[in-house]
Amino acid sequence: MSDSLFDKLKNLSLYPMHMPGHKRNSDLLGNFLPYGIDITEITGFDDLHRASGVIDDIQRRLAAFYGAKKSFLLVNGSTCGIMAAVVALCSFGDKIIAARNCHRSVYKAIELYNLSPDWVTPPLDTQTGIFTSVSAEGVEKAIEHTPDAKAVIITTPTYEGVVSDTQKIAKVCEKCGIPLICDTAHGAHFPLFYGKSAVGDISVTSLHKTLPCLTQVACLNIFSDKVNTERIAETLQMFETSSPSYVLMASGDRCMRLLEKEGKELAQRHTDRLEHFYKAAESLKHLHIKNSENCDKSRIVICCENTDISGKELFDRLRREHGIECEMASMRYAVALTSICDSDEGLLRLENALAAIDKDLHKAQCTPLPEIIAPKVYKTAYQAQKCEKLLVSLDESIGKVCGEYVWAYPPGVPVIAPGEVITADIVQNILEMRRAKLNVISRDKEKLLILK
Repeated sequence: MSDSLFDKLKNLSLYPMHMPGHKRNSDLLGNFLPYGIDITEITGFDDLHRASGVIDDIQRRLAAFYGAKKSFLLVNGSTCGIMAAVVALCSFGDKIIAARNCHRSVYKAIELYNLSPDWVTPPLDTQTGIFTSVSAEGVEKAIEHTPDAKAVIITTPTYEGVVSDTQKIAKVCEKCGIPLICDTAHGAHFPLFYGKSAVGDISVTSLHKTLPCLTQVACLNIFSDKVNTERIAETLQMFETSSPSYVLMASGDRCMRLLEKEGKELAQRHTDRLEHFYKAAESLKHLHIKNSENCDKSRIVICCENTDISGKELFDRLRREHGIECEMASMRYAVALTSICDSDEGLLRLENALAAIDKDLHKAQCTPLPEIIAPKVYKTAYQAQKCEKLLVSLDESIGKVCGEYVWAYPPGVPVIAPGEVITADIVQNILEMRRAKLNVISRDKEKLLILK
């Protein structure tokens, strides 16, 4: 008989360079059995969807931490917050401006409400395959093209820690009277390290990704009087469970209290760790660590584009040879996620592991990747999902209209969505991701679903 899930969790021994941000650090956070505190909405324990007591106190703490006018605690992750924000601002059949590298939850919200997207595709670093920042100029151009859009949505920071200038983008949106939604799922820790989070009318943040919180705990923050708070509360009830976990909410409360008491000290300690790590990484001869001003330093992006190893192979070697489980792998890099709950030993372990792997590597020629161009939209995703479909080979699919989403997960950014025209470059991208042994999500490994 195979091990139970509980047994597998109990016996897990790999060092976590991945979510959640609490890093299983019981020395810092303590240890307790959740069964003893797992309740429902009983007398004296408030109601998440009509918070006025102890849960509302957590939301006030969140608002103070992020500098928001109003914060909603979420227990269905950022996904439910993003979908609620989009639906609150848009009506069925409206237009929306969205960054092409948005998370799949944005695509699903667009599909659900039959929205017509005008995609803003940030430039691609063609050496590593990492999307760079969304520019204010790119958003302004999209607004000129689609002035009747009901919202703009971007992701900052991205899965690779790339940050966009949301202050400039927000000014463009404000001038044009279009609300800005920032998917800051990966930036929950920003107020600690950078003194601020992304600005806009709404931001949605996953506390669990980079702060000491249990998985699924997130928040939706409102910064603008232009957002109807009551409407947000209504749409959250569409996408969030009516039986929220008090264990999860309690971890959000504990997280906020810890940050209020020790946040600055913990952040400074981790900043010192990271500075030591980045300094040591300068001695790597083949691998290199992405390190630029517009990147979050706590998200360590290990690039291997000029070596004879792929990102997935690097990911696997770190796990197999050094007992380090990273957050994700792409074709030319791997991502190690760190947080204030990491230990000195953990960062040193990664440092030594990379140095050991680096010694075995050799230089290799790096062929630049093609720029990403948003596919032509033939039908909205909503319309495409209503059509009859059939599976065809990848070669046969070129020029046809796609009937499914295809993405590598993580990060969950679709290569193509239903209703979009499949090109030879898209097919080539899918093939390369599969050759690199990435976790490509689609209906069939050898075929694509197209509209009849």
